[in-house]
Amino acid sequence: MIKKLRRKFIITNMVFVTAVIMTALVIMCTSTYRRYYSESMMAIEQALSMNLENLKPAINFDEMKDNKPMGPQEKGIGKFSVFTVTLDTDGETIAALNDSSVQVNRATAQEAVNYAVSSAETSGTVGEMSLRFKIKETDTGIKIAFADITNEEHSMQNLIMISALIFFSVLLVSFFISVFLSRRALRPVQEAWNQQRQFVADASHELKTPLTVILANLGILKTHPGHTIAAEMRWIQNTEEEAVRMKELLQDLLFLAKDDASAAPATPHVVLNFSQIVWECILPFESVIYEQKSSMTEDIRDNIFVLGDEKQLKQVLMILLDNACKYAGDGKIHVALEPKRDKAVLSVQNTGTVIAKEDMAHIFERFYRASKSRSRNTGGYGLGLSIAQTIVENHNGNIKVVSSEQTGTIFSVYFPLSSETSIS
Repeated sequence: MIKKLRRKFIITNMVFVTAVIMTALVIMCTSTYRRYYSESMMAIEQALSMNLENLKPAINFDEMKDNKPMGPQEKGIGKFSVFTVTLDTDGETIAALNDSSVQVNRATAQEAVNYAVSSAETSGTVGEMSLRFKIKETDTGIKIAFADITNEEHSMQNLIMISALIFFSVLLVSFFISVFLSRRALRPVQEAWNQQRQFVADASHELKTPLTVILANLGILKTHPGHTIAAEMRWIQNTEEEAVRMKELLQDLLFLAKDDASAAPATPHVVLNFSQIVWECILPFESVIYEQKSSMTEDIRDNIFVLGDEKQLKQVLMILLDNACKYAGDGKIHVALEPKRDKAVLSVQNTGTVIAKEDMAHIFERFYRASKSRSRNTGGYGLGLSIAQTIVENHNGNIKVVSSEQTGTIFSVYFPLSSETSIS
């Protein structure tokens, strides 16, 4: 899918660039041609308006056709060399004169005149001779003015060649830029696609395990149809436990899916006594800490208020405290809450197994568990910290983690303080 997206991106970009460059070059060439045409026609009109006695003596016209350079005194009207041919009523040539010291021999003039007259047009070009002409009827006959467009044709040819070179150069450069931009622009899509595939694979794997246990338990129950519920209570309880685990997993997945789709209902944030919420979450873990022979210390400042949803804030605390208990072993846990500037800072620290450096960058990823310490044997599915991060970010806060042998593992959560909090 990503390859198809990249291909479409490159093709779309190249079509757009081709259209823009082609349009610009066509406009430039067309406008240049129109300018040359307008100037030559202006020179022709000027020549047609002249009286024969005002025209200058000329040199041989054929020399000009051989592209021999002319001096300043040999330039014609404007940028063009123009000559006129006057015909009588019988079509015989009366005079072939010009305004730019260029003599036109009779054979050359007659050939141009024959083409112009036979074309049955009042204006046009004599292609083989590189001349543009216009016919004007007078009282004494017909007057035809011709302008040499050799330089115009050469200029247009050069312009078209340069335009073609620019066109293909820009296309080549645009292609490589498009390839580079496609990789850069689609990198987040690639990462999201990989995460989605991994998410689906992990979710399928985690759902498969409890379903397998439930089906196995049901298979055992079917082999003893005559037994009482009490006799098979072991398998029934095991099935219930796995069903509860699967329900919790599905609830977590639903929460994350709604957040990803921005479909989670907006929860009104109210002013909450965060200090009291922390104490309420600590109490249920005292028995757990006692059973695993670890210890907990607290440093909770009173009357720290934040804006938020009580249920979600408690969920964050329960996730962090549950992780601390799992990995502290028989070590120590320390929970602190204090105001710092405009933030309420909650930190949950535990000794015991630390998080490896290579795992730190992935600790908040969904279903991520380090190969040893964070395995399914400790319970959970690797979604807790991802859910905690999502809730914290939805409360305009952020969450960080540091882990070392000296300090243990410390999760720090920063929430904006409510205006009711008094910092002393």
